[in-house]
Amino acid sequence: MGFDFLGFRFEPLALEHAGRLGPILERHPQPLSGFTFATLAAWNSVFHYGWAQPTPELLLISYQGDEDPPPNLLQPVGPIGRARAEALVERIAELDHRLRVVGVSPDFVVEEPEFSKAFAVTENRAAANYVYRAQDLATLAGKRFSKKRNLIAQASRLYQWTVEPLRQEHLPDCRALLEEIRRTEGLEIRGTLAQELTTLDYTLQHFARLGQRGTLLRVEGKPVAFSVYETLNPTTAVVHYERALRDYKGLYQVVNQETAKVILAEGFELINREEDLDDAGLRQAKLSYHPVEVHLSLSMCFREELSHKPLLGPGESSRPCPP
Repeated sequence: MGFDFLGFRFEPLALEHAGRLGPILERHPQPLSGFTFATLAAWNSVFHYGWAQPTPELLLISYQGDEDPPPNLLQPVGPIGRARAEALVERIAELDHRLRVVGVSPDFVVEEPEFSKAFAVTENRAAANYVYRAQDLATLAGKRFSKKRNLIAQASRLYQWTVEPLRQEHLPDCRALLEEIRRTEGLEIRGTLAQELTTLDYTLQHFARLGQRGTLLRVEGKPVAFSVYETLNPTTAVVHYERALRDYKGLYQVVNQETAKVILAEGFELINREEDLDDAGLRQAKLSYHPVEVHLSLSMCFREELSHKPLLGPGESSRPCPP
């Protein structure tokens, strides 16, 4: 059921909207991995996205948490323009809460100054995206990758693997593999992990319709690792998921390289491997592959002094942006 927000009618995002939203997202590709239709559809159960299209080339995407706070926005996709930005800021000023805009790229702040100047901008380091040369990850050439090559060489002496394209009919294999990972690693399925497994299951269920691709690795016929990726823009593929059994030494390095080989063969120059979620171990792992760039993710919070409505309660000197 749709809802009115900022003077527009927002429609709850659904799988059948791929034909409407996919093309505009492709015409205005963003550097951050969250701006593909497949990503939005997969995380829709967590963030309850809505969308409005004020013009054929401008897409507004709202999000709300499970506790049903007021809606906020992802970075607008497509050109806003000065006049429309001024009108949009006026509508934001009438809200009863400080609007937050997330997933903002530095380029957007520069390209849309009339909109951006109404917000306080901060960096969200946990959501920054790591970008690598596909050639680097596929070949692991040079001294800086010697540890990765050594792990893969050790793996090749311990077991032999085969690589095949991941398809939707492999869903039972992937589910069985995920269950074995959960059991052997003693993972508790809650919080962020539970959300991620839900989005992965959705992605696998609608694999072809969402335009996903991937690799499946087997050892003696047994599925031991898989990855899921898609096109982010004409030069860049984004790897959304990568899972492997840690019982097989070096398997994460193996599936990383095998996926990169496939992506390079498809003609991509770069690979976006998404964010580190402010996890120290994950950050170190991503840095160990020597990214050529870390795309910043910014958050914007509407300036309190521009609001047309009182946002402060008794004794409050400021009201933070919503989470």
